[in-house]
Parts: sequence; structure tokens; C-alpha cells
Amino acid sequence: MPQPDIILHWYPLSPFAQELAWVLNYKNIDYKVVQISPIEPRPLRRPLDGGYRKTPILQIGNQVYCDTKRIIDELEKRYPEPSLYPKTKSGESSKELGRAIAVWFDSFLFGSISKQFDVSLLPEKFKKDRDQFIGQKFGGGSPYMRIDLVAQIAQVQALLGNKPYVLDTPTLSFADLSLAKDTFFLANILGPDWVETNAPAMYKHFIRITEEAKMSRTENLPKLKAEQALEVAQKQAQPYTGQQQCTLPELKVGQIVSVEPLDTGITPSTGILRNLTQDEIVIEHKTDKITSIIYFPAVGFTVSPGPKPSL
Repeated sequence: MPQPDIILHWYPLSPFAQELAWVLNYKNIDYKVVQISPIEPRPLRRPLDGGYRKTPILQIGNQVYCDTKRIIDELEKRYPEPSLYPKTKSGESSKELGRAIAVWFDSFLFGSISKQFDVSLLPEKFKKDRDQFIGQKFGGGSPYMRIDLVAQIAQVQALLGNKPYVLDTPTLSFADLSLAKDTFFLANILGPDWVETNAPAMYKHFIRITEEAKMSRTENLPKLKAEQALEVAQKQAQPYTGQQQCTLPELKVGQIVSVEPLDTGITPSTGILRNLTQDEIVIEHKTDKITSIIYFPAVGFTVSPGPKPSL
């Protein structure tokens, strides 16, 4: 059986989408790209994601992976080399330590960077979309928001020191990609010159990591329209064949559920529950033409009884 197409649904200014593209490129995975709108609505993505509004998603045939943590787990399983979790100097895997540090990068540092936006320069449609996405007013732009960012940058600078990689591993790790994603975001808001002047270690780290992760490779990969990605999901459809269990006694496999992130973009993805463990949530989402199998991490998401998906 031929391998299903791997399709990255992204827009290039999304830091998390860039991070995932770097993972795909670092592992030399062949994939195709669908460029989506930075804001809702995205009606042609709904048959694939069941309602999930964050970016990116990774489509493999009709199997759809949501949240960079779950996507990276899948890519590590399918394409283990080169690993994003090289051993530390003590000989242990860098996986758990890297994930713990990435929580800081993905939440506190990323959140502080997002508050540096001068919202007066942004289109009204974009601001309204992000207000809805985060559940409060988006951005900041006030000079009084800068102290937290400066303090966190100082901590990152101290963590990096003169090391080429965050965890002092022999090759880059997941933690490096997570930090480089934040530096990319910071440079797009305050400018590369600001980053190079005020966070020189972060800037040098970013240049190194994006070179090793072949950032420019994505530009030369095949481009698909959203309609073509839906055709792939139809033609390359495979049923869910993984384990079917449910660790919550309040729910059962085969029940209609809603899956929501706990932080931002709190919009339900609905479907038939296929698997629920401490590691992942899997639902089957059906429309009149497409059945997608959607995977989420268990960490950072909640599952509850949901309405029957509309056809």
C-alpha cells in the first residue's frame, strides 16, 4: 500500500507552524503544504479538524493530528531519526526535561512576547479574531509590558550561556526548536535588530537552529489548495485501527464527545470517541463525504459529552 500524503496546514507567520515545519525538515520528511488564512473562518478545514481552530494541523491521509506536542510524538514514532530527544551528557533521554522547559517557552515566554504587539497597527478583523481566540483583549504595546519580557530574556540568556543547544546535548533537541519558535515570534514583533542587540545568545541560537532545521526548505515543497487536501482525505481514507479504550468512567468508546483545549482557541471539536488515555484523545469526525480520525494530546485538553456532529 502506498504511503499516504503528509500535508502541513499552516500560515508562515505562525510560530508554532514554523516550529513544526522545522521538525519535518530536520527529519527530511517529504510533505506538502496548504496555506490557510491567519484568521477564521476556515470552512474547508472543518471536515478535517472537527472544529479545532489552532494552527498548525498535520494531515496524513485522513488521519489528522492536532497540537504540536501530539504531532511531534507521531513524527518521532514514524521517523525516529534524527531524534528530537538526544541523550544528555548523563546518558538520559532529553525528552522529559525538554518538554518541561518547553512549557515555559510555550506559555510564559510566548505570552510575554505576544503582549509586545502594537495593536493600533493591526487590522480590525485580525484583532477581533485574536480577541475571540484568547478570550480577552489581544496584544499590548505599552512600554510597561516590557519588564516581564526583559526579565525572561535574561533567564533564557543565562540558560544558554555559551552552549550551542539549550540542554547541552550533542545535537539539537525539542527544547531548541521550542525556543527558536519564540525567537522567531519576537523578531517578527520587535525586529531582528532588537533581538540581536537585547538577546544576542537567543539570536545566535535562532540562526544556528533554523539553519540546522533547514527553514528555507518549506518554500520549495509542493503546494496544495484546501480542496485538494480534502480530496486526499477522501481517496486515502483509512479506518482507525488503534487501541479503543476509555480511562474516564463517565465516558465510553463510541459516544459522541467534544474535545477542547484548556488555554486558548476554546472551540469544541466533535466526533465519536475512539480512544481516551493519559497519552491521547482520538475521535472520528464524519461529514457527508469525509471521515477524519483526529488525534489530540491528553495534556492540555478536556473531553465531555457532546452533540451529534452536523452532516
